[in-house]
Amino acid sequence: MTITEQPSTSRLEADLFLLHAPSVYDFRERDDMLFAYLSDSDSVNVTSVYEIYPIGWFSIKQRLADHGFDTKIVNVASLMLLHPEMDVERLLARFEAPIFGFDLHWMAHCHGSVELAAVVKAVHPDALTIFGGISATYYAKELIEYPSVDVVVQGYDTLDPVTELVTRVRQGSRDFRAIPNLLYKADGAVRTTGFSHTPDNNYNNVRNDWSYYREAADGGPSASKLIMTLPNTGCAHDCGWCGGSRFAYRNIMGVRRTLVQKDNDLVVEELRTMREAAKRTSIYALQCYSENRTRMHQYLDAVKELGYKSVHFEQFSLTPPDILKKMGESTDSYIMLSPESHDLRISKAAGRGNYTMEQMEEWIPRALDAGVKGIMIWFFIGMPHQDRQSVMDTIAYSERIIRKFGGWAALPLICPMVPFLDPGSQFFEEPEKHGYRIHHRTLEEHRQAMIEPLWYRRLNYETNWLSRRQLQDVSYEAITRLVEIKGEYGVLPAGFCKAVLGTIDETRELLGEMEKALLLDKELPADLRDEILRYNRKVLSYTNDQIMPVPRPLGGRWFDDATVPPQLIEDILAPSAATARSTERGASSTERGAYTERDERS
Repeated sequence: MTITEQPSTSRLEADLFLLHAPSVYDFRERDDMLFAYLSDSDSVNVTSVYEIYPIGWFSIKQRLADHGFDTKIVNVASLMLLHPEMDVERLLARFEAPIFGFDLHWMAHCHGSVELAAVVKAVHPDALTIFGGISATYYAKELIEYPSVDVVVQGYDTLDPVTELVTRVRQGSRDFRAIPNLLYKADGAVRTTGFSHTPDNNYNNVRNDWSYYREAADGGPSASKLIMTLPNTGCAHDCGWCGGSRFAYRNIMGVRRTLVQKDNDLVVEELRTMREAAKRTSIYALQCYSENRTRMHQYLDAVKELGYKSVHFEQFSLTPPDILKKMGESTDSYIMLSPESHDLRISKAAGRGNYTMEQMEEWIPRALDAGVKGIMIWFFIGMPHQDRQSVMDTIAYSERIIRKFGGWAALPLICPMVPFLDPGSQFFEEPEKHGYRIHHRTLEEHRQAMIEPLWYRRLNYETNWLSRRQLQDVSYEAITRLVEIKGEYGVLPAGFCKAVLGTIDETRELLGEMEKALLLDKELPADLRDEILRYNRKVLSYTNDQIMPVPRPLGGRWFDDATVPPQLIEDILAPSAATARSTERGASSTERGAYTERDERS
């Protein structure tokens, strides 16, 4: 494709572009794999291309701004969903910067990010491509070998190394020998600067700025304006499946102190950046379970002062009375618990198990009496000692909770651990010890797994109690029954339940047809590929989650792209910019709208 020169007024310039890729780069053309319901666990408000980018990018943007550099975050995944006919190469051709950065984000983007970086190298051959984050650190030596990767910044705190790197590049230098924590290419060879930058305080010490999001629309009754806060990194706990656990941080980062907290005054100042819009805004408070009483009280005081609409608090243990009281006084507070299983043995084996279900049931009324609006209880599929019967026993226990507390006051939810068991976690590093078998070890094996036709083949693990296929089957069985229960007790409207159950039936039937075809003929026939493409277009035309399983229109979330001006997008989408994607297999916005309307009517 010939890319014509564009006038400077239609370009975006920056010192660094941070580009968030879809999980599978060419997802819009794929008719050979299913972006199936539950293949992203449906636990957060995203599609199966995982269009949510790391919140740590805000910190990089702010740190560089403090040093006089301009960083622009562009959510390419979000733009590709919102504008299915958009040509990504034409979009990238409008960007001018010496450096482009990418994330792997818990490995979900290991395919898309490397592929998007290759497109950047084709469009901007002189630009530098850099990767960072936990997964990039774990796979740094393999990642740097890809032709599309120039630099890997290792570590949990990359603010100083990235700032030094941008400074040198802007000065016209590619001599990175004095910058710590880098693997980079120079003179045809891979160089390393060691791994010495491992600060144990002042992590991430910049004030994230949410001002760009103040004017975003709420999105209607089925959506809410939501931001996220992250007051620390690492963890003091040891959930065996987690790449951010104490074990994983010691294993990946080579540190002993695994919980590093951000200056609390900066967290409070971050909350202030929403100003009056706070009153229309909810917060998902990430990792607040690692905060001490003093810091939690300061946080809640700020939430109350600023009038935030509601806050969802992740809690590792049963919240103590003084914090419950403070939560109830400060805002509409919701608590997220994750015991993983109703069975204490399984819960402990997963790294939780610090309270029994009986203790939780005694605690729930106290939390509600303190003013907490609701508790969400998350269970996980794929844990040690957990077989099919155990999963279904968890569903039976969930019915008990719904019957006892009426549903929304204490709402049980369950999801499979997909697509990957985190590299660097205990279960990944010591699988036999914990009853796991690992199917994908290398970065490239994970990349190829992301484009497997059937989502159970994408899983990088199975357990001694559930094979990968059984994990897929019991996930659908468990969620089907839980949705039925919520319908029977009036927790969810009948129409919601009917739509979810219909999607599950359609998905299982299509997965079965695909598996049969692959088994018999080793390939998917043309008519089935057409059906796969139709399904993918439909499920990628809206977002969903288990808490409120209603189709939501794309856009309006904090991580949806707010950088690329509408006029620039219109220029790219102009008829003269149309490509072969506008043929029968192209997913036009009109088609997507029709699919969304049809699905909502059903």
